[in-house]
Amino acid sequence: MLTYTPHKISTQTVNNKRSWLFILLVFVWLWPGVFHHDLWTPGEPYLFETIKQWHSRQWAVPGFFNTINWEASPLYIWLAALCEHVLSPRWMDSYEAIRFTNAILITLAFSFIGGSARQFLGRGNGRIVVLILLGCPGLLMPAHFINDSIIIFLGATMCWYGFSLAQRRVMMSSLMLGGGWVVLALSGSLFWSLLLMLLAISLLLHPLWRYRRYYLVLAISLLWAWPLILIWPVALHQSSAPAFHQWWQYHALYPFGGLKQLNIHFSLGYYLKNLIWFAFPAWPLAIWTATRCKLKTQSWGILATLWLILSLVIFSIMPAESQNLLIFVLPPLALTGAAQLNALRTGAVAFLNWFGIMSFGFLAIFLWLGFAAMNFGWPAKLAERATYFSPYYHYDVDCFPLIVASVLTPLWLWAITRKHIRGRQAVTNWAAGVLLVWALLLTLFLPWLDAAKSARPVVLQMQNSLTTELTQALREGKECISVRADNFSTRIIWEEYSWIKLLPDNKLCQYRLVTHNLKAKVPENWVEIWAGARPREKNNIIALWQKVTTSTEQQP
Repeated sequence: MLTYTPHKISTQTVNNKRSWLFILLVFVWLWPGVFHHDLWTPGEPYLFETIKQWHSRQWAVPGFFNTINWEASPLYIWLAALCEHVLSPRWMDSYEAIRFTNAILITLAFSFIGGSARQFLGRGNGRIVVLILLGCPGLLMPAHFINDSIIIFLGATMCWYGFSLAQRRVMMSSLMLGGGWVVLALSGSLFWSLLLMLLAISLLLHPLWRYRRYYLVLAISLLWAWPLILIWPVALHQSSAPAFHQWWQYHALYPFGGLKQLNIHFSLGYYLKNLIWFAFPAWPLAIWTATRCKLKTQSWGILATLWLILSLVIFSIMPAESQNLLIFVLPPLALTGAAQLNALRTGAVAFLNWFGIMSFGFLAIFLWLGFAAMNFGWPAKLAERATYFSPYYHYDVDCFPLIVASVLTPLWLWAITRKHIRGRQAVTNWAAGVLLVWALLLTLFLPWLDAAKSARPVVLQMQNSLTTELTQALREGKECISVRADNFSTRIIWEEYSWIKLLPDNKLCQYRLVTHNLKAKVPENWVEIWAGARPREKNNIIALWQKVTTSTEQQP
């Protein structure tokens, strides 16, 4: 009969003398992208407005402009609103305070997945798993921007930690496993928590998971988690019964819809294609581990295999195509990839190390050249392309980001010169390369990216195009500008960046702000007096129309 002895699974030894380097790498990785930029479309404005207007709504109903935002995670909204209240405006502005929420959540997630690797694989492997995750490009956006998919990652890592503690610490394991289900349920959908409950029960089919303590963990987790999972749906029903029924029928099992309308669509090709870059190098390392050891002989191997099989089935029929949902498969891939990392063949280690050095080295050179081109005009061809992709950008060189970029570049060069590279060092070099490119992009290129991805330049362009008389009339309330009530993107950006208050569906206004494409025609009795858009957007042009008063309308 096979038994589970986690302290004998791994005989790898890890040098603890450089723990501070690992902590420093994680700390530096956390911050690029959190500070000093506007809301970047398309995702950030909607979530930010939901958080901003949450204070004026019932606590269980996330939304904006009298519309419920069903795609927003209630837990993320609550935590982000708390961070904004505590940190803004004394320590940070509102945007930074909310992004700080993601930094906190990703740190907790790293702690949970690192702890599960330590329990499953042995001492020192927690760091290896975190290093693999640091090297996955797909984790960068959810970890650094206003993005509530981080809740799914947090819940998944909590469940992993709960599974890893099942044989040793029953109560702590139950707390983590049940807590992971609750966190996933508070993503706004019951689907992810139900999926992992099914996985937890399915583990009983394998003899390695049929032991008394796991039965206790499963029972206790279900008993205490379900009452907490039901708190938000019950509160939603008490706040608004119609809203609850809408959620139950069409959104309770997002991304598949609700209990009344379940949507299915073949999307396997989309998710497999994006997984290649999203989870690299986790997935090649996981494949290597699968070829080196029999996963069915390890409890963590059974868990990872079942998790990935269920994920494959789910992503095959998922109607929504969102790269961020792939964050759900990162924990099993990273932990499986770490299991046999130090047994990686010399040729594979050399290739991974060489590929990382060449790729990130060329990208770093390109970013430094791009910085010179967009600010100093050399190389000229590159300067032209920089202007083309971000026409609103003007010379903006800040000393502090330049110093950070100048320090990180030689540090990376020093890191890749180490000799006797093994699997762990190759993964560390890869993570350091990802950090270097990400940090250069979000320091040297931050003003350039902000000018391209923020809607502020478009708003300011419209305001500057107004005549002095119209500006004065708008300030005094003698004139007004209307907008369609369901044109949320335009309403949000004007709410954030403009002093002009748009009036939804107000027919008395002589001016109207609309969004259209290049083929749209201005209707009769209206004339277009201004049009603008973010760079290279042809189907999302914002225009200001003025109503033409006919001679008949002018008669008393």
